[in-house]
Amino acid sequence: MDSNALYATLPDLSARIMRSALASQTRVDWDDFCRTSHVRPVRLDVGCGQLLAQEEMQLQKSFAACTASARNIWFDVGLRYRAIKFGELGLAMMTSRTLGEALQIACRCQALTYSLINYRYASAPNGAFALIGTYGKLSEELRDFSHYRDLGAIRTLVADLMGGDLPLERVTIAAPPAPDWEQQRRHMPCPVQFNAEQTQWLFKPGAASLPLPMADSDLVTLYSSRCDSILRRAQTDGTIKGRLAARLSRSDTDFPTAGEAARMLALSERTLHRRLAEEGTRFSAMIDEARYSRARELLTEGHLAIEQIAVAVGFAEPSSFSRAFKRWSGMGALEYRRQAQARNQLLA
Repeated sequence: MDSNALYATLPDLSARIMRSALASQTRVDWDDFCRTSHVRPVRLDVGCGQLLAQEEMQLQKSFAACTASARNIWFDVGLRYRAIKFGELGLAMMTSRTLGEALQIACRCQALTYSLINYRYASAPNGAFALIGTYGKLSEELRDFSHYRDLGAIRTLVADLMGGDLPLERVTIAAPPAPDWEQQRRHMPCPVQFNAEQTQWLFKPGAASLPLPMADSDLVTLYSSRCDSILRRAQTDGTIKGRLAARLSRSDTDFPTAGEAARMLALSERTLHRRLAEEGTRFSAMIDEARYSRARELLTEGHLAIEQIAVAVGFAEPSSFSRAFKRWSGMGALEYRRQAQARNQLLA
C-alpha cells in the first residue's frame, strides 16, 4: 500500500468481512482485536463508516496473524469482496466502459483497493492484458495472506464487473499452494500456478475491450474524480498534526498517551513531540481539543449525564471536567447543553 496514501479513507466493509470471519473461526473479541491491532475499536454495529487506509492495513496484519492456523479461510474471505464493497472505487470500476478501463482505474487508485499487493496494468496488442503484482517487504505470513485473499477478491471483482464472466487465461502466484486448494479451485475458470516467480493475472485476447453491463460515461467521470479527491486529501494530510488529529477524531474510547500515539504513527515519543512543536502545537493541546470536541458532541446529543460524559472524555472526576469545559468554552457544561438543545429545537 502506497505510504503516501495511508490516510486515505476507505469504507469499513473490509473490516466487517474480517469480523465475520473471526466470529466464525475464533473466539477473539472484536474490540480486543482492534486494540491489539493498535487501532481504535471499530464500531460495526451501526451504519457503515470509514477507516483510514493505515488502520485497514493494521487490521489485515492482525487478522493474518490471528488466523494463521486456519489459512484455508483466506481465499474464502477474499470471495466476499464484492465490487460494490470498494465504495467510490467500486462504483468507478462498475460504471467504466470496458474491463480494461475498470482495472486501470483500480491500479491507478491502488490505495483504495484494500490490497497490500501493488498491481500494475500491462496491455498487449491483441487486447489481452495482465495485472502484475509486487509485494515489497511483506512478511512471509502476510505475503501468503495477501495472495490467497486477493486470489478470491480479484476473482469476485472481475465476475461482478463482467456480470459473471471470467475472461481469464492463467493466474500465477508468488506463494506456495493455498491450503485446501483442491476444494477451492472450482471457483477459478483457469489454471492457477503457485510458487511462481511473479504474481500475474493474465487475461484472454480481447478482454481489455469487453464492455461492462453498467457502463455510464457520466458516472465513471464522477466516481473517478471522487477517488482522485480522496487520494489528494490523503497525500496533503501528511503532517504529524494532521495525522494525529485524524487518529484522535476516530478514537471512540480512551485517548492515547503520547507514547501510544507515537507508536500508532511509527515514531519515537521524542520525535512526536519535536514534530508537533515544529508544526506549532503540543500533544497536550491536541488532546485537549479532541476532548473538547467529543464533549460538545456528547452534550449536544443529550443522552448521557455530565458524570458519564466526564468519564467518556477522560476525566476521573466530574468537577475536573466541569473546570476544563469552562476553560475551553467560557461556560459550564450544563449551560452549553441547554443552549445546544435550544438550537436543536429551533431547527426541528
